[in-house]
Amino acid sequence: MRQQYQRRQRPRHWVLLSVLIVILVLLLSAGYVINKATKPLSQDQTRAESVAKKSGHLTSTSGFYWTNLDTTYYTVAGKNKAKQAVYAIVPKSGDNVTVLKQSEGLSRNAALQRVWNRNPKKVLSAALSMFNGKPAWQISYLNKSGKLCYLTYEYRNGKVLQQISNI
Repeated sequence: MRQQYQRRQRPRHWVLLSVLIVILVLLLSAGYVINKATKPLSQDQTRAESVAKKSGHLTSTSGFYWTNLDTTYYTVAGKNKAKQAVYAIVPKSGDNVTVLKQSEGLSRNAALQRVWNRNPKKVLSAALSMFNGKPAWQISYLNKSGKLCYLTYEYRNGKVLQQISNI
């Protein structure tokens, strides 16, 4: 007598489980890569905030900017002990911290408005830094034709210190 073997159908839930495991592994891998890629900047931000609190006497922080043209500068926005809004510009070395009252210069929004008046395609960055020994807003953007441009405004009076177009 011939026995018929009945084919057992495997449950299809193992396929779904396999797909979920692959997706989970991909998400965890992506998270790991993103964490590794951003860790140096996060460490620099933590260090700059610490220096700004110590040397610039900031009691709280509310913003962070980073520029790296000739020299790397980290700028920390926050409040000092007198509850005044200030910026602390910290060179990468951590020495010679420059502290500026936010009320005594061009605001970030005012500097950005000047750039937006030029009708750029996209603003890439706007950060307070040091330029030729003076505090300045350094803004990079793409013009209408997609070319890279830089504008540098003096912090105290808003004067254009440097303009580089169509890179």
